Formats: sequence, structure tokens, C-alpha cells
Amino acid sequence: MISSTLDYNPLEDITTILSAKDSLNDIDNLIKASRNYKLRLESEIQKDRDLEESSQENVEETSFDFNKIFETIGETKSFAFSTQSTISQLTEGISHLDNAKRNLTQCVTLFQNLKIMTDSYVRSKTLLANSSYKEASSSFKIMCSLAESTFKPYKSVDEINKLLTAISRLRMDTFDSIRRSYGKALGGKVPEGDTLEEELRVGASDLLDSDTSGKSQTIDWCINKMLYEIGEIFRVDDEAGSLENLSRRYIFFKKVLNNFNSSFARFFPQEWEMPLRLTSSFYGLTRRDLQMLLKKELQDKNPSIDLFMSALQTTLDFEKYIDIRFSKKLDQTNLSACFEPYLSLWISHQEKMMNEKMLSYMSSSPLDPNGNSLIIQSSADLFRTYRAVLSQTFELIDNKTDEKILLALANFFTKWLTTYSNKVLRPLLLPDNVEIQDKEETIKYTVALINTADYCSTTIDQLEEKMKEFSTETDEISKAFSIVKDTYGELSATGTNLLLKRVLQLDLTFVWKEFYNMDWAHVVVEDYSRYMNTLKNVLCFSPAQSSSSKPALELILTQFNREVYCWNFLDKVIEQITQDFLGHIIRLLQRALPYANLSVPRKFDPKRVISIGEQLLLDLELLKQALHSLPESVSEITNTSQSSAYKRVQKHIDNNSENILEFVKLLVAPLDSADDYFVTYKKLTNNNRNPSVWAFILSMKGVPWDLAIWKQHWNAFDFDSDEQGENDKTRDTFVFKWNFQLLQQFQFNMMRISDAAWARFIRNDLKMSPPSRTPSRTPSRTPSRQQIQTDQPPHPQPKSPVANVKSLVSGSRFFNRGGI
Repeated sequence: MISSTLDYNPLEDITTILSAKDSLNDIDNLIKASRNYKLRLESEIQKDRDLEESSQENVEETSFDFNKIFETIGETKSFAFSTQSTISQLTEGISHLDNAKRNLTQCVTLFQNLKIMTDSYVRSKTLLANSSYKEASSSFKIMCSLAESTFKPYKSVDEINKLLTAISRLRMDTFDSIRRSYGKALGGKVPEGDTLEEELRVGASDLLDSDTSGKSQTIDWCINKMLYEIGEIFRVDDEAGSLENLSRRYIFFKKVLNNFNSSFARFFPQEWEMPLRLTSSFYGLTRRDLQMLLKKELQDKNPSIDLFMSALQTTLDFEKYIDIRFSKKLDQTNLSACFEPYLSLWISHQEKMMNEKMLSYMSSSPLDPNGNSLIIQSSADLFRTYRAVLSQTFELIDNKTDEKILLALANFFTKWLTTYSNKVLRPLLLPDNVEIQDKEETIKYTVALINTADYCSTTIDQLEEKMKEFSTETDEISKAFSIVKDTYGELSATGTNLLLKRVLQLDLTFVWKEFYNMDWAHVVVEDYSRYMNTLKNVLCFSPAQSSSSKPALELILTQFNREVYCWNFLDKVIEQITQDFLGHIIRLLQRALPYANLSVPRKFDPKRVISIGEQLLLDLELLKQALHSLPESVSEITNTSQSSAYKRVQKHIDNNSENILEFVKLLVAPLDSADDYFVTYKKLTNNNRNPSVWAFILSMKGVPWDLAIWKQHWNAFDFDSDEQGENDKTRDTFVFKWNFQLLQQFQFNMMRISDAAWARFIRNDLKMSPPSRTPSRTPSRTPSRQQIQTDQPPHPQPKSPVANVKSLVSGSRFFNRGGI
């Protein structure tokens, strides 16, 4: 039980041993066992001590003698030092010999170079004294190279310093001599073919290449000499240097440039590009003078715009000449950049030009006499002018962002675009109070207006996009153009409305007169009605007919400039004809006032209404045929057969025809059984829940104003409504959404019924309420022009803004930067 650990606690074992009552009887055995264990431990401890002492003795016997080792190391170090000293004594003579050899070689090389430099100096001085630059160039280069790289560290040696000073003086004298020779050449004192010509072009340039600073100074000296006369003549404070004489300055420099090429170019190497350097220096001189002149001339409150424009145009012409002459290699800021702070004057000057343009547009014929274009030609000229102004502006600002100028230019463009729309395009619209005398002429002018408005809208978008490329404030540019774009959109919509509501209505008015002149009370269903044949003639194209006898629709559709307008206008025509047809049917069948009065005779009884409906079903078939022929005709005009627009229009025809068909089928549905009628009504109206629609159709079917009959039919309708519950709260107006005013008129007349029983039925059962807006008391029974809301046609990006206007747009976009 006794543990061998160092932290053994004997109390735990004693407590365990003595815990029993009988343990005291064995106490002697316990003491004996403890004593034996103690003796055994003492014996083991003694053995461990003896073993440890024996190990220490062995370690002492095998330990190293470190003192002896350190002594040996010291002896080895002393021997190494002595050996090194011996070797140094042996090689000392050899080191002195190596140093002597190195010094001797360096001295020999130095004296050789000194001899070469001295000989080169003497030879160069002799040759340069006779201006033999070509022959002296090699010696001169060697002399300069040795003086700079080899002997510069030996300037402390007097003799070498004197030689270097002499060389430096010779270099300066050489550059002065070269300048004197160039001065003689530029003074015209060197005849053609003289040896000095080659000496300067080849030798002098070779000498100058050895000194960058000397070469630059010599070139600048020559350029200043050639431009000296310009600087003297065209002083800023002199009359010759004024803005009025700016053109003379440019002409004079052209003479200087031409004179250099003809007389002095032979003295200069081509790699110096002296004409380009000469022009660059002239630009710097003139730019400084221009800034002073413009500030002086234009700081007045009333600066001369003509003077400014003349100077600007002269500068632009000169820059164009320089660009062509040097193939745009001149790396200098354009002189026209000096005019940038005053560009507002330049834009103001364009007002005069645009005013003259506008007067010419107003006096010219809007239509192309040759018939080659379907837009007004002045609009193309307007945007050509804009493109030229925009191009010049970009050149003036040198492709840098100048928000003030760009915004001023945008306002300038929008101002004259608005003027153009008001003074040139809007007068083409026939006023509402003027009767149409010549239908064909009205169509030509109105369609030309729509085509031009569309062209202008498209090109305005391109103009805006191009200006945004050079502007960081794109919102301001868009804001400037937004109003004028709305103006042209409104023009296009107004022109479309005029064609629909007035021009096309001229052909349709006779159709609807024939509709009302029919004896509907005694109609016999045998063939198509005469009015429908007339409508077919109005809609169908007749290629064999002359333009004067063609229907208005064909004249209109064949003159649109873009196919999208043909399809959009055709969409509106389909909408108008189907709505008008339905509206005239409703007016024909609607009941006379007062309502709910049995003494008022019915216009048509239910049987007559059924006969009328059967005739209308037959007429509707012919109407569908006529309408379906229109997309075919338009596809031949636009060469877009089976396009998405073609399919959309065909679907539009089918949907509108189906709506009318469902309404007419309701008219022919018998009223013998209220339940059977409601089944039919529910199917044809797609379960319409609107009581006003139900009552309006029932009244048009000629049902007498017998409240019992009405309640009988209403019970079937209302019973079905109870079965459906209150979930369907739809108030769909069925086909009357096309002629909502007629439905409102019916509601208004129903609410005016004074009979108490009828009033309770209308308010409590039908739950009718007065319409939000009270229409006129008496509905019109004669054909009337429908108020057709025509939106602005969409403007999808065409392949070309004006497809058939020749030489108007180059490339894919009118305002293409590369084409400006």
C-alpha cells in the first residue's frame, strides 16, 4: 500500500488499516512489517549511493585535459603568424614589381591618348580655320571625347589644364564659326553649289552632334534669324501686328517657309526637320501675340464679332494648311486654342448665319420637285450646317472638355430647331378651321411633315449623343434637348391625328352616310350591304388608278418614309374603323327617350334586331377581308412580308373583329328563354358581371319597357351571380370600352327614369349609379368624328435614319465623329 512517490501521505494508509475494530489486535505485525520495509529502503538507498560514487570515479578517470588543448592552439596560432610574415617578406618584391608595371602601362596609355588629343587639337584647329568642317569632324570628335572622358580628372596638372582650356576655346570658336557660316548662308551670300553647302549640311551637323547643347543653340539661332523679320514687322503694338493683319502674318510665314525649302534647306540635314522646327517656333511666337491681341481687342463691352470671326477663320484655314503640309506631325497646341475663352462670340456669330438659313428655308418649296425624297430637304441642310458647326467647335476646343461652350452650343442648336419647327414645319399643318380642298395635296404636305419630324427626332438623338461624348454634365445636355424632342414628337402626333381624323374621315364619312341611309327596318339578308362595298373600296389599294382617284389610305401609306410609320398608322386605321363601325351599330340600335315608357314606340323589335344582326354578321365578314388585305398591301410597299409588324397587325385585326363578332352574336341571340339567353350572354361576354353592360345590350335588342320581362331576365342573371358569390367584382365594359361615352349616356338616361318601380329596380337590383361625368342629353344619331387619341409613334433605331434620301448620311450615323 505504501506509495513510492515523493508526496506520499502515510495518514491515508494508516486510516485505512486501522478503520476496522480487529486491526488493533494485529498492531504488532503492522509495526514489524513497517520496520522491515524501512530496513529494505535503507538498504536500497545505500546501494544507490555506492553506485553513484563508482560512476563519479569513472568520470574522473576519463576527463579531458583542456589546458593542454588551449596550449596547443596557441602554439599553432604563433606558427601561422610566423609563416605569414615569412611569405610576406618573400613576395614583397613581386608586389612592388606589379605596381610598377601597372603604373607604367597607365602612363604609356595616358601619354598615347595625350598625343592623340594633342594631334587632334592641332589638326582640328588647322582645318576649322579654313571652315573645313567635314574633314575636321573626325579629329574634333576624338578631341572632344578624350577631353571629356579621359583627361578631365587630370585638370590639376597645369599642362593638361592648359590643353583642356585651349580645346574648350576651340569648341566655342567652332560653334561660333558654324553660326557665322549659317548666317552667311541664310543671308544669301553662298552661291548654289558652293563647297560650304556640303560643309554645313554634313560636316557642321556632324560637329554639332558631339555637343547637344551647342547643337540646340545653333538650331535656335538659325530659326530666330529666319523669324526675326516677322517679329520686327508684326509687333503687337504696331498696326501691322493687329488682328486685322493676322492673315498677312500667316502669308508672310508661308513665304518664309517656302523660301527656306527653296533656298536654305540644302544647308541643313533632313534629320533636323528644320521646317517643322521653324513652324513650331512660329506657333509659339504667334500664340503669345494672339493672346495679347485678343485680350486687347475683345475686352470692350461691344467687341467686334466680325473681326473675331475673321481672325478665327483665318487661323483655322492656316492650321488646316499646316496640318496638310506636315501630315499632322506638328506637336504643338493649335493657335485656335487662343480663341477658346471667346468662343461665346463665335457661337453668337452663328445666329446671323442661322437667321439667313431660316429665311431661305421659309422661302423654298418644302416638297422635292423631283420626288426623290419624302422629307423636307431643308431639314437635311439644317443638320449638315449643325454638323459643320459641331465639327468646328470640336476643333476649337481641341477635343478638351469645355462644359460652358458645349452647353451654349446645345442651347444654340435647340433654339434654331424650335424655330425651324415653328416657322417651317408647323405651317404645313392644315388649321382646324380650314376646309380640305385638295386631299392629295394635304396628304403630301402632312406626310412630309411626319417624315421630317421623325428624321429630325432621330438626328437630334444622334446630335445629343455626340455632344455627351465630350461632356461630363450629360444631364444638362439632355435637359437642353428634351423640350425640342417633345416638340417634334408632338408635331408628328398632330400630323398623324390630322390624317386620321380629317383626311381619312373624308372617305369614311360617305360610308357611314350610306350605313344610316339603309332601310334597316326592312333589311333582307341576301348580300353584303352597299356601305360595306364602299368601305372596301376605301380600304383596298388600286394600283391601276391614278393618284387623284386613289383612296386617301393608299396615298398616305405609300408616302411614309419609314416602314414603322406605315405599320403604326395602319394599326390606328384598324382601331378607328372597327371602333367607328361598332359605334354606329350602337347608335343605330340604342333606344329613344324617354326610357321606361311603354307609349314610346320601339324603333326595332327583337325580331328586327335579329335580322339586322344577321346582316351585320355578313357585313363583318367583308370588313375582315378588307382589313386583312391591308397588311398584304403594306408588306408589298415596305418589302417586309411576314415580319413581326405584319403578324402584329394581322392579330390586331382578328382581335378587334372577334370583339365586334361577339357583340353582334349577342344581338341575334333569341330572348325566348331568359336562362338560354343568359347562357349565351355569359359565353359571348366572357362572363361579364357589369349590370350596365347587361342592361344596355338588352335595351338594344328591342325588349319592351315591361319591367316584368326585364326582371325575368335579371333574375337569371342575378341568380347566376348569387351562385358565383361575391368574389367577382369585375366591372368590365365589354366592347363599350371603345365607345365608353355611349355607355355613360345610357347610364345617365336610365338614372333619369321617374317611374318608382323602375327606379327601385335600377338602384336596388341593378345597382346603377350616375356616371362620373354627365354626357349630353341626347345622343348623336349621325356620324361623328371619333376623338382618337394618337400617341407619338415609337422611334426604333432604323438601319438608316432616312432610308431613301440620297447623299444625306455617310456611314451608319449622321453625327459620326470620324465623318465630321
